[in-house]
Amino acid sequence: MLLAVSTSPRQGARAEQAAAAVATPPTLTKFEKAPPGEAEQIGQIISLTTQLLQMRYPEGMARRGVHPKDHGCVKATFTVNPDIPQQYRAGVFATPGKKYPAWIRFSNATPFLAPDLGKGGPDSRGMAIKLIGVEGETLLNEPGAKTQDFLLINLPAFAFPNVSEYLEVTKIQLANHDDIRPFLAPPLSPERKKTLGVVTKIKQTNVGNPLESPYFSAAPFLYGPDRVAKFSVTPRSAEKTPVPANPTTNYLREAMKKSLDPANGKPAVFDFKVQLRNDDSLPIEDATAEWSETTAPQQNVATIEIDRQDFDNAFQVTECEHMAFTPWHGLTAHQPIGGINRLRRDVYIASSKFRSQPKEPTGFPKWPW
Repeated sequence: MLLAVSTSPRQGARAEQAAAAVATPPTLTKFEKAPPGEAEQIGQIISLTTQLLQMRYPEGMARRGVHPKDHGCVKATFTVNPDIPQQYRAGVFATPGKKYPAWIRFSNATPFLAPDLGKGGPDSRGMAIKLIGVEGETLLNEPGAKTQDFLLINLPAFAFPNVSEYLEVTKIQLANHDDIRPFLAPPLSPERKKTLGVVTKIKQTNVGNPLESPYFSAAPFLYGPDRVAKFSVTPRSAEKTPVPANPTTNYLREAMKKSLDPANGKPAVFDFKVQLRNDDSLPIEDATAEWSETTAPQQNVATIEIDRQDFDNAFQVTECEHMAFTPWHGLTAHQPIGGINRLRRDVYIASSKFRSQPKEPTGFPKWPW
């Protein structure tokens, strides 16, 4: 039996709006094959996710359903490489040398606010990129929105292979106050073994500074009308800050502040890479599956530059908290594909409605200092 969740009248109204916000399922591309019953399972996950948010935040503003804790929301410049090869010129990468202002949010994947390094070891870390001023046909019905979001994590595989498994873990979260250990209790099915393998890697991956970690899309995306790709980001610097012996609650934010300090820090630079799917054996519908770089090599296509800045101020923290990131903010040329990405569209829309998210940003606001 699932946990009963009490709600305030305001939350109840927001929950109804969230459920109503989800449109019909996205049209499948020629690369996808949705299993029977997936749309119904996604509907169940939306309902359960709304209940989880009500449980976690019974009063006041609800935070994100995933990655609620940020380490910093920074301003950046995203530049398409001037020498980008012709075959990689698609979507936001169509014009060599094109520059986009960008927001980047670094985060923890834990479903609630917690110390950066808990008793259970490291968590998955996230990097969400929002390009501003993107032109072209967009995926969502958001008049005036000209953004492209890329959501990345610090491992090349997602923890759950498909919608069915995500539904089961969401049920367990709600029934056990966000404790998912029963989900990985033996005996494990082949699908659960995949999840255990990814979770084990997460717990073995220490991050001392979010600016020094690679990040991956894990799930696939269209790359123009007839190709599929995964994305990744790699820091230019080889520096590796060790995790402190006695880390503070917010040691990752503190490391970022030191690195980007306006007086004594230095800019952070990343390479944005594309891994084109060039073999039909590379999975689309299993988000735990990594694509071999021997089969599908990575190609640098853009550069991310984060200048020195003071991002840890009340105004910028609030601006970041009110911003919504979803892989479905963007161009049809980069449509998210595969079951987990189809799920993300509807869950993120419902979550944003529940959180009463504002419209997409059109640029950087005028800073009040």
